[in-house]
Amino acid sequence: MKIWFGYWFKSWSIFYKIGFAIVRTGIRTYFKRIEISNFYNLPENCGLLFVANHQNAFLDPIVLAANLKTPVYFLSRADIFKKKLANTVLRKVHMLPIYRQRDVTDTAEKNKESFEFCFDVLKKKEHVLIFPEGNHNYKKHLRTPLKKGISRIALGSAEKYNFDMPIYIIPMGLDYSNHFNMNAEMLINFGKPIDVSKHFKAFQENPTETITNLTKEVATSLREVMLDIKDEENYLTIYNILHHFPIQDKNKSILEKVRFQQKLLNKIDALKNTDINQFNQLIKHSESLFNFTHKNKIRAFLFTEKEENIMSNKIIINSLFLLLFFPIHIVGLFCNYLPYKTPVWFVNSKVKDVHFHSSLKLAMGVVCFGIFWSILLLAMMFFFCWKIILCYALSLPVLAFLNWKYWLTLIKTKGRIKFQKLKKNGALKEAKEDYKSITQILEL
Repeated sequence: MKIWFGYWFKSWSIFYKIGFAIVRTGIRTYFKRIEISNFYNLPENCGLLFVANHQNAFLDPIVLAANLKTPVYFLSRADIFKKKLANTVLRKVHMLPIYRQRDVTDTAEKNKESFEFCFDVLKKKEHVLIFPEGNHNYKKHLRTPLKKGISRIALGSAEKYNFDMPIYIIPMGLDYSNHFNMNAEMLINFGKPIDVSKHFKAFQENPTETITNLTKEVATSLREVMLDIKDEENYLTIYNILHHFPIQDKNKSILEKVRFQQKLLNKIDALKNTDINQFNQLIKHSESLFNFTHKNKIRAFLFTEKEENIMSNKIIINSLFLLLFFPIHIVGLFCNYLPYKTPVWFVNSKVKDVHFHSSLKLAMGVVCFGIFWSILLLAMMFFFCWKIILCYALSLPVLAFLNWKYWLTLIKTKGRIKFQKLKKNGALKEAKEDYKSITQILEL
């Protein structure tokens, strides 16, 4: 309860509180699970400069801000601050403009105001969040070299206050199991804090070299807490391998899954460097398998021996569930279909940059559900007593949850039935050989 309502009693701006409320509500429903790892590593009673890989536009900073105990200021690209209203609102929710070389010629002069503000924030033992890659991209790859602004802020703050203040840079690896759709898993993986004070002496002697060295240290730390697929040519195939050969135990944490993927990625990289023929075979079989699964709308996990042994039973059990809950599903659709689909329709048709899809769907979903449910309840006031209206209001989130579970079960059941049909007519033979070859090459 403290997490949900305690922030209303904090000395935050009203805009920050409203934004925090929308995001906290949205992420609880949008994501299947969010896991925060190594949060205990954070130093206390000092300024913290958070740095993270940037894969999902606005969703990255708002999810991070919603999971930190204190407000955080974060730097964002300057072009979204051009309009007066946007500039006012964005600053109220602790966003600061950062100019890139593509925006202006003299970035140092234009960024001076934001940097000075960050210096003071860190001195007050508050927190700043920055994405040093300089732009967003959904690919799970660290885009280097990182922008040196992160080091300039950390060391510049120390210099302004005579190097008499503790400052730590906190690397954070963000990982989404799906960047664009709900029901994904997300990992916020905190790395080992970087003590900026160990660079103070070197900075006073050679500022340029020290800034470069600190930036490289940040890049190394970020790679340790995220997936970094460096092979651009085979990116999609390697991504599919990492995400379709997961740990099958559902009790495993997201961190354990990501660490498994990191080990698998290291194995693939090593294979490319030591046995190119075997690597090419891996890519060939993987592309063949994933083309087959995509064409037939089935998932690679269905090829596992464990899944095949229980598939028939799951089809029967899930079919009974779908039959029994069909009437409830229809009632739920009446309450939830429009507020669920409206953000999807709008974002997919009006927003060209896919990196903004998730954040807009999340925020619009909270607003649309709130408005639609309020209209339903107001309409009921003309026909029913308050007890019925209260019961109906309490049932709305439950119906929404059942709708979503029903839809997921339907999709999985259709996939299993399709798999069984393909198995009977022999269409799976080549795909099974591909799956077997992949597991043998990777020793899974």
